[in-house]
This record gives sequence, structure tokens and C-alpha cells, in this order.
Amino acid sequence: MGTLDWHFAGAPCQPVTLNVRKGEKEMSDLLVSIYCPFCHKHTALQIASARWEHPICGKGTTTCAWIKSQNEIWWIGICNSCHNPVLVKNRGEVIYPSPLPTPSDERIPEHIRKDLDEAKICFSVKAYRACAVMARRAIQAAAIDKGAQKEKLVGNDAAHPGNEEVSKEDAEDILKLAEQFLNVIYVTPAIALEMKRKRGK
Repeated sequence: MGTLDWHFAGAPCQPVTLNVRKGEKEMSDLLVSIYCPFCHKHTALQIASARWEHPICGKGTTTCAWIKSQNEIWWIGICNSCHNPVLVKNRGEVIYPSPLPTPSDERIPEHIRKDLDEAKICFSVKAYRACAVMARRAIQAAAIDKGAQKEKLVGNDAAHPGNEEVSKEDAEDILKLAEQFLNVIYVTPAIALEMKRKRGK
């Protein structure tokens, strides 16, 4: 796990010690899991350690965090897999760099899965109109793959200029619908078949 070095040039050491203890107490229950933007793995974040050094008080180690206010703490989280750092607010309300969305199930056909994953990425960067378009495309591709005729589906209006804005809630709804729809027609049958094959051995 990464460690930062802090050096103090003659400043009184007692206030530093008090802040360190307060930070450790308030940070003790912060647990955040993300899909790491660096190694592309789902991982829990560990709070980075920070080494401090003072000409009078000596050396010590504490958690790497900035307590901006009673309700706002910024801290450096370290990926348990690749050990790269991200900046986190509280329990993950804001994370820099932005975590990647969780990948879609690999049992979904690749060309459809790519559309769904792109919809998730669009949602994560607040491109809600693009999210709706790609989610609709994934649903339509799956419907055609299963033999349906090409019809106008939810999300189609988002692709045309002059229409109403797509809200975060609208984009989230169509994204959830798309993933659940694909899970029902692809993932669930595949899991059932895998279980059947295991019982047959």
C-alpha cells in the first residue's frame, strides 16, 4: 500500500497530533468498493498511510485524509489489486478518477454487451441522452437477435434533435431496464443450462 511523506519545518507538533487522532477516529468506518479505473477489477479501497516527520516530535504514521468539515472528509484510497490511488469524498460520494462501471455479464453476446457497457460509461460521465440511445440500441439488438421485428422502442426519441432533455432518472431507468432485459433472455437461461450440465456429470 502506498505511503505519503509529510515534513514539517519547525511548526508546533501538538496540534498535528490532535488532528491525526481525530482523523483516524472519523476514518475508521469508511469502506468503499469500486471497479478500479486503472486495473479494471472490482476491488475494495484501503485508506492510504501518510508518514510525517517533525524536527521536534520525530516521525509517525497516520491516515492520509483531509477533514474539511464535520460532514466532509477527503481521503486517498489505494486499490487492493494494482495499488494505484484515487481521491475519495466521504463514502464514495465523489471519486477521482471516476471508477469504471461494472462490466456486463459475459454471457450476453459481445456485440450487444458492448452497447450496454457503452451505455453504462455514458451514464457514469453524465451523458444521459447518449446513455438512453445506447441502452435502447442494446434492447433492440437483443430483440432482433431473438427474432423480433424492428420496432420503435423506448429511448428512440433521445436520438433525434429538438426533443426534451433526458434526465438522470430517465437514463437510469432505461439502463436498468436494458440490463435486466438482457439478463432475463441471455444470462438466466445460460446459468440454468450450466447447472443442468453440472448435474448431468
